[in-house]
Amino acid sequence: MPTSFQVDVIVMRALGQILMWFGFLGGAFASVSQLELQADKWATVPWLWYAASMGVGVVGIVLLRRAKREDHHDHDKTDAEYSVITSSLAELSSAVEILCQNTQHPPADTLQFIDDRCAEPLAEFADSRQALVKRFGMTVYADVMTEFASAERYVNRSWSAAADGYVDEVDKSIRRAHQHLTNAKELISKAEQNV
Repeated sequence: MPTSFQVDVIVMRALGQILMWFGFLGGAFASVSQLELQADKWATVPWLWYAASMGVGVVGIVLLRRAKREDHHDHDKTDAEYSVITSSLAELSSAVEILCQNTQHPPADTLQFIDDRCAEPLAEFADSRQALVKRFGMTVYADVMTEFASAERYVNRSWSAAADGYVDEVDKSIRRAHQHLTNAKELISKAEQNV
């Protein structure tokens, strides 16, 4: 589903095309609308109509150029958001892998580790997720976000289990989170190869 920004650019582009063609066709029609029965050929052109048509065409061209500039700006923004997605996913995956390898931590240390190392990458990924739609489409977005949401849920579950002192549940949940993050990374990697 396109964002409101994308809809605005699409509408601006369509309106620009319409105005440009109305201006061109109106100017062309104005220049041939009257017969050249007079000796002065320029007197047969309705200049007000011609000028108005040219003005409409110029407005259309301005809108087309503006839409192109906005579209380019949106592309740059998408690239920046996508780099946030890849870096936060790598950071989160690395942190969860560390938790998987060190299952003997006291629950209080696990709580602190999740707060310090996992909360920020989770939020950054979620905030930049629209870049997946823009870059790969809704199918890849849905698949990646399903895996990411599952990973997030298991990270939160391991945090809750650590807070309640259930060490076995912490280990089980963090391993499942790690598997979902691995799946998300694989989906993104496949999507990059297909683009």
